[in-house]
Formats: sequence, C-alpha cells, structure tokens
Amino acid sequence: MIIVSAVLWGLYGTFVTVLTSMGLSQNALVFLRMLATSLPVGALIFLTDRSAFRVRPADAPLFLANGLFSLLFFVFCYTSAIKVTKIATAAALLYTAPAIVMVLSAVLFHEKLTSRKIFCCLLAVAGCALASGLGGELFGGGASAASAGASDAATLSSAGAPYLVSLPGILLGLGAGLGYALYSIFSRMILNKGYSVYTNVFYSFGVAMLGFFALSCADGSIAEVTEDPERTLLGILCGLLTGSLAYVLYTTGMKGMETSRAAQLTTIEPVTAAILGFVLFHQPLSAWEIAGIVMVVASVILMNTGNQRS
Repeated sequence: MIIVSAVLWGLYGTFVTVLTSMGLSQNALVFLRMLATSLPVGALIFLTDRSAFRVRPADAPLFLANGLFSLLFFVFCYTSAIKVTKIATAAALLYTAPAIVMVLSAVLFHEKLTSRKIFCCLLAVAGCALASGLGGELFGGGASAASAGASDAATLSSAGAPYLVSLPGILLGLGAGLGYALYSIFSRMILNKGYSVYTNVFYSFGVAMLGFFALSCADGSIAEVTEDPERTLLGILCGLLTGSLAYVLYTTGMKGMETSRAAQLTTIEPVTAAILGFVLFHQPLSAWEIAGIVMVVASVILMNTGNQRS
C-alpha cells in the first residue's frame, strides 16, 4: 500500500505539467486537488459509517495541525523554496523527510533506531538528491529537474532562481521536508487515538482545502476552477488518484508498520516522477539521476527483505 501510494504521488508531476500548460494557477490547482481528496472520502464515510465523522473536541487540534502545519505549511515552504533556489536543490531538501520522521518517531513513539534503518534512510535521502538532479547541478552536466515535480508541491514548480544554494532556500527546503514529515507524525497520533484512516484524511485535507480556498479567493484564481470543464475534470482526476486514493492507501499502510519505515518507502516517489518525465516528456536522465534511482530502489529492497544479518 505504501509503495503504491508513493507511485501515485509520483504521477502528480505529470498532472501538474499538463494542468499548468492549460493555464491553471498554483493556488487553484492545489485547492482543486484538496477538494477532490476530502469530498470523496467524506462521501464514503457518509455512505458506510457516519460515526467516523465524530471527533472528540480534545482531539480536534490534531486534525487542524495535520491540515495547517503539515499539508499547508509543506506546500507553502516548497513553493517558496523553488523561488529562491534551484528546483533540484529544493526537491532534494524535501526528501530529508524520512530522516526527520525516523528521529521524531524514535522520540515520540519509541521506535528503535537500528543501524539498518539509519543506513537505508541515508541511502534513500542521497538517492533522492541525485534523482532530483542535484548531482548534476553540483558536479556539472546540467542535470534536469524532471523529478522536482515528484512531490506534492512540486506542483508548483515554476522557474527556479539562478542560485544553486542560498540560506533562505535551504531553510525553506528543510521546512518543506519538516512539513512533509509531519503528515506521518500527526497521522500516527490520530490513528493511535482510535480514529479511522478516512476520518484522518477527510478532516486533515478539509482543513487544508479551506486554507487554499481562502488563498485562491484572495488572488482571484478561484475562477479558474470552473472556466474550463476539461481542465477541471483533469484536476479532479488528479485529486482522486494522487490525493484521496494515495493518502488512504498510505495512511492505511502505516497501520501495519513503523512510521519511520513507511516514510522511507515513500522515497520511491521521485523515482516514479523521474521515470515518467523520461517516458512521457522525453526529459533526459543523467548518469547521476540513474545512480540516484538505483540507490533509492536498493534502500527500499534492503529495508524490506531478509533479516538484519542477511
């Protein structure tokens, strides 16, 4: 479930490439995706188990935090990062998230920090950096930033700034990684309190949807949601596949494994995005990016096969 959800997230860059070429702006795109994530899950709850709508008042701050401090904060930081640094740099910093999850899970949930976990996490983070094009940027060769569209907010890639590394860009990229990681942390807290996967997705994305509705109203982009029916339907399909389905699968998969392990498995996402960029849009893959893909896949295999000695 975790790997399939990561592959679905990897499709997001493809949807963004098409939708932005059709004239859909950032805030309208994210609002439409959040809408198509929360409403279908809400309809499913209504039809199958309405008790899942109930949230204890004392637990409401967790859902607010998941919507505001993970989803909305993550998109804001990532979008801002790509304006002040290279897209590849921002994407690489985003995938510090598994390491952040591993540390927070050890502190909050008392998950063991094994040498195998640490090695696989570092291998995956390094692989994501290379797959995102950072290797070519640092060592020459003009690597593409195809997989910058990998993540949720890649979404939002417009042109990057001319500087490879800047302090604001680093801080914003790390902020995006923190926001990305916090979805796993807050979701684990919500699940541990006995709420269903559907309750978590409905309310967390509902909060984020309202946030982006306000932003799209403020800049006038909300009108774009209904201007072009074909574009709107494609945006809804994007939300259904990369939003509601992907997040339900991910959060359900989390119930069967440690939070840190689930987060590490999601590193297959930029691999998916890089491969799709190559296949669908003929974006070249450099030797650095291919090496990064191999490293990520190897880290996933090592984390999930055999015992520690083997």
